[in-house]
Formats: sequence, C-alpha cells, structure tokens
Amino acid sequence: MSNNIASKAVSGLKWGSTATVANAIMQIGYTSAMARLLSPEAFGLVAIASVILRFGSYFANMGLTKALIQKENLEPQHIRAAFTASLVLGLLFAGITWLLAPFAAAFFKNPDVTPIVQVMALSFIINGAAVTSVSMLERDMRFKAISILEVVSYVVAYLGAGILLAYLGYGVWSLIYATLLQAAIMALGAYVVVRHNVMLQLRLAPYKPLFSYGSRMSFISFLEFLSQEFGTILIGRVLGSYKLGLYNRAYMLINLPMYMLTRTFTKVIFPSFSKIQNDIQKLGSIYLSSITLLAAIVIPLCLGIAVAAPEIVRILLGEQWGESVPVLQVLCMALALSFITMFAGIVCDAKAILNVKIVLNVVFILVISGLFFLLREYGLVGFALAVLIGEVVRMAMYQRVMHNVLQLPYRQQLSIYLPGVINGVLVALGIYLVSSLLRSADAPVVLTFAAQIITGAVLLLLLTLLFPHKLLRTELQMLFNKMGFNGEGTSTSSRFIYKYILKEA
Repeated sequence: MSNNIASKAVSGLKWGSTATVANAIMQIGYTSAMARLLSPEAFGLVAIASVILRFGSYFANMGLTKALIQKENLEPQHIRAAFTASLVLGLLFAGITWLLAPFAAAFFKNPDVTPIVQVMALSFIINGAAVTSVSMLERDMRFKAISILEVVSYVVAYLGAGILLAYLGYGVWSLIYATLLQAAIMALGAYVVVRHNVMLQLRLAPYKPLFSYGSRMSFISFLEFLSQEFGTILIGRVLGSYKLGLYNRAYMLINLPMYMLTRTFTKVIFPSFSKIQNDIQKLGSIYLSSITLLAAIVIPLCLGIAVAAPEIVRILLGEQWGESVPVLQVLCMALALSFITMFAGIVCDAKAILNVKIVLNVVFILVISGLFFLLREYGLVGFALAVLIGEVVRMAMYQRVMHNVLQLPYRQQLSIYLPGVINGVLVALGIYLVSSLLRSADAPVVLTFAAQIITGAVLLLLLTLLFPHKLLRTELQMLFNKMGFNGEGTSTSSRFIYKYILKEA
C-alpha cells in the first residue's frame, strides 16, 4: 500500500472511529427512548417493512455503489451513467413497491404493513439520487466529510424528529419519518460536498463496465440479505409481529454496536483493497492484520454483552423485553463471526472474484434454511442457534476461499482469532464474577450494569495494552507506528503506547 493510500486509510480510521463512537452513544439513547415510547409490535412492523424494501434495494442499486469504488479508471461518463441508472432504478422500484405492497403484507398476514411499505418506498428515490455522491466520497476516501454528514443527519432525524414524533403519539410512523429524513439529509449533504455532473447519460457504452461488475455484486448482496434476514422472514410469517419485535430488538442490540464498530474498517478497507487488488502478498498481509485487530475487539465485546445481557435488556429496553435476553446471548457470537468473516467477502469484492462468492452464499442459505427447520421447536432461541451454527459454517467456507485466493494456510487463518478468543474469555469471566456478586446481593440494576462496563473496559485495556498476545502486539506496533506513536512525541499517550506496545518487551 502506497504511503498516500496508507495515510488516507489511517485518517479514515481516525474520523470513522470518532463518528462511530458518537453514533454508538446516540444509538443507545435513541434505542432506549423509543423502546419506552413504542410497543414491540411497532418495531416488528418496521422490521417486516424493512425486509420487504431490502428485497428491492439490491436490484434498485444494481451494485453501482461498489462498482464506482472498485473500478480502477473512472471517467466522467461513468459517473453520469451511474447517476442516471441509480435515479431511474430508484423511481422504478419505488413505483413497483407501492403497487406490490398489499401482496407483501398478505404474505406476512398483516395488512398494517401496506401503508408503511408504500411510504417507505420513497427511500428508493432518495437513495437513488444519493448513491453516486456517497460512492464518490468513499472512492476518494473522504471519510471526514462522510463522518460529519452521518452524525449531523442522525442527530436531526433520529434524536430530533424521531423521538419528538414518538412522544407526540405518532407511534410506528415516528420510526418511518425519522428514517426518510435521515436519508434525505445524507443525500443532500453528500451532493453539496461532491457536486458531480447530474446530466443524464444517454450513451449505452459507459454503462457496460459498471453493470458487468455491479449486477453480480447486486445479486451477491441480495443473497447475503436473504441469509441475514431469513430469520426475520420466517419469524414474521410464522410467529407474528410481536415475536418478531422481540427478536428484532435483541438482534439490533448486538448488531448496532458491531455495525458501528466495523463500518469504519469496511469503508476504509474496501477502497484500500481495491487499489492493491493485484498484489496478492500485500493484500493477504493486510487481510490478516485487519482480522487480528478486529477480532481482538469484537470477540471480547460480544462475550461481555452475552454475560451482561439481562442488565442490558432491562436498562435499554425495559422490563417487558425480558424474553429477548436468551436470544441476545446466542446472537452475540453469531454476529461476531459474521462481522469478522465479512473481510473475506471484501477481498472477493475487491478482486472481482464474484462467481465463487455467489456459490458460497447459495450454499450458506441452504444450510441455514435446514437449520431453521431442525431447530424450529425451540422458538426464538432456536432461530438464534441456527444463525450461530450457520456463521461457523460460513467462516469455514470463506477460509477455503482465502486459502485459494490469497494462498493463506488454514493454520495461519485460524491463529489470528487467538488473541480475541483469549481476551474474550478473560473479559467474560471477569464480568461474570462481578455480575454474580452484585446479583446475589440484589444490587440495583444500574449499579450492576455500571460495574459490568467498568470491569469489561478495564480488563480489555489491560489485556490489549499491557499484556497483548504476541500476534496482537505485532499488529498494534504496525498500526501505531503509522499513526505517529514512535516514542518521539511529548504526549503522555504517545510515551505510554511506545513503552508498552511499540517497544519490544
């Protein structure tokens, strides 16, 4: 990776991490407030509507987002073609969704879904107009602008309009209007920053290279969507919107922090991988480094959340959401594996190895479908167990792909999980001991939760900074060196990092 790309990547991580922390804090407040203002059924209705819309979203975009980022030589005619196609497809799918909404609602046996889907169909038009601007920002690795836009749009739409509308009694519509407003603010802001040509492209030639890659990416994204949302589809149809609301909130409690944590990496990694897609050795090295660092954070965080699940649900959602606790505990490790494995998928995207990825996702869908059938008698927990087992299978399949594509030995691929697993077990054990002590003493739930957070944070920092596994130490050395922590600075943080991480013990 050239110095310029590395510098942009590090800058992207810094800005993305700042936005991630801000968004994570806001997500916690928003989730807590809305869970108290709205019923589980409201979240279930939105979950059903979101699944229906996502069916069309992958084909409405046709993979143009990643096509713009992945293409090595991008010309103005390609930008115009992407904008034209995205806008036309957005209008088309908005109309189709409006017409088919009653039939989709009939599938889920809930007529209340129809008007929600029809209004949310406007998101196709908004996203169609915005996708080119956002893609250009990501391609140019302008993550500072993206981070600012995301924070501002979230504050205005969700913390402002969403909570206010819920308080005024708009019910499920407060969730809908907040979502549309956030998308509109993001779209307008991205265009103001980029200001690309919005003249329609009438020549067909510029569309060919974009759709050649983008159409396959769109199909792959659709398959990944099916694998991720299969539980939502089945629960919504078989168990109804109430049970789906319980599952959805448990899923979101772990998915949101994981998404916020990994989205910074993925936004930076995909354009970075794309720029070095032909250098297998360098790509393999960065791939291993990325997973080592991410696993060292994600696995301890997920195991800690699993132990603290009873307090998390009671504080963030309320007493009426108690049934979500065991579901959340099972989903914790499933989503940890999902977000870590995602990096193998990004390698395939960057190198345009898409046919293999299609086959892999089809196999995964078949596997998880069978698991859902076998474990259906265990209810919501059974669905969560099916997701966990399915993610283990997917990880094994992706390791086979990386073995062939990047020539990485299986033992080396498995070893990079070791620092995260060791730290995760120790963090979870510490939180469990503190939790057991306070629960047996009937301590207030807020006090127990605070003790869990402090215990987990302190243990993770100690294990990461003072006693890092040798694999993790090596990766931290490279990362902090690029960030300028070389022992020459005068700040306390620079000296501390150099003493305990960069300087060999």
